[in-house]
Amino acid sequence: MPIGARRRFSLIEYGQPVDLAADISATAGIDRGKARQLIEQAGERVARTLGFSSNPIQADANGIRVADVAGMIRLGPSLELEIAPKFLGLDRNEPRWREDFYFLANLSRHGRLLASERLRGSSGAPKDFAALVARSLAGMYRDNRRKPLRAYRRTQEMSFSIDGEVDPYDLSHPGPDGFAQEIVRYDRRNPFNASIVGAAKELLPEVSDPIAVAELVRIIEDLPEQGRPAPSRTQKVPGRARAWQPTLDLSNDVLRGLGVSYKYGPASMPGYVVGTWRTWEDLLVVASRFAFGRDVVRVQLGHQLGTRTRTPSGGASAFNVFPDLMITTGSSGFRFILDAKYKSTYDKGRVRISEADVYEALAFARATTCDTVVLAYPALPSNSPLPLGQVLSFEQVSVDKTRIYGVQIEVRGISQRAGLKTFSARMQQDLSEIVVGVASRNGI
Repeated sequence: MPIGARRRFSLIEYGQPVDLAADISATAGIDRGKARQLIEQAGERVARTLGFSSNPIQADANGIRVADVAGMIRLGPSLELEIAPKFLGLDRNEPRWREDFYFLANLSRHGRLLASERLRGSSGAPKDFAALVARSLAGMYRDNRRKPLRAYRRTQEMSFSIDGEVDPYDLSHPGPDGFAQEIVRYDRRNPFNASIVGAAKELLPEVSDPIAVAELVRIIEDLPEQGRPAPSRTQKVPGRARAWQPTLDLSNDVLRGLGVSYKYGPASMPGYVVGTWRTWEDLLVVASRFAFGRDVVRVQLGHQLGTRTRTPSGGASAFNVFPDLMITTGSSGFRFILDAKYKSTYDKGRVRISEADVYEALAFARATTCDTVVLAYPALPSNSPLPLGQVLSFEQVSVDKTRIYGVQIEVRGISQRAGLKTFSARMQQDLSEIVVGVASRNGI
């Protein structure tokens, strides 16, 4: 492999095991043991970052398999591993899945849309996560540039012009450069802008897309003379500048290693990765509020199913369950539970609702006195893609009055213009037909 060249390896989450160590060994000229070690260490970094109890990159005699994560992981300075979510699939010639993934990742991580119009660009679309991150950061910066991010800071300065607090002694004994004084400045040199510039500089060496490079350079030139960035998970902008918060959040992610940077020597940065099941759950929450209205959607509200009693003390406490979503819809106030499910169960090649999911749904129904439960899975890629947001019911389980529906929802294409709006509208229409329509026909 030429010096400085990058080699990217690709896997699909929950896909068949791949002998990745052999591929890396042949490409990078290292032994299989070293290649396997790089893979295991990368998985450990991801586990620490996402708070997993076990390594999501699983190795056995059949090869390497990935569970519950997707994104880009750096294995070494010239080795990258990209993992496509199972519901987006993997097409090496079409960058659209990366745009869909990045859109969903940031919808989940930052709770807002990253203006999909600037991600989608057909033949001009960036083909790697670094460029997607860079374009999003630049676009978010452009959105707020007319309202500069300023903050107060205290500085120690020497001047004959009194502009701050001066010690009385210094007034009668000035130095050669004036009076020593503490001045409060309100300007663009502050920790927030330092994080934004730091993220732009961190991304710059990783980006080959010329448009993204130009955008990053523009940020760096527009915000000169910043201090050393100190990334923080809790860094909050002043209330008057709250529109800048998503930009700051993304910048801190890049600086903490959730970008794509990799330093020579011991690796410490995982790459741009997310937990896929959490991303799917967050998408359903946002889309349901978009479709049905925030006021009628209740998120993970606890309901008492029973009582937990400790022995021999006899101390008792409520035993609660937490369905993902409780939605009220229609003029009649019809209620149903929408619970996000991610890992499908197959029986003879057909997707089905697992027994464990049925038991959990029954617990939700009993605790909430709601007899309609929808278990929503992301639709898996097929040769004939469904319309964005289409809901297909694949199974129904009935227990007394309780009806449990297993459905799949198409996600591919959500990064297109107005993709979330399209997804939400179609999901609302199809879910209403499945649960409200059936209830109406049954006289409920």
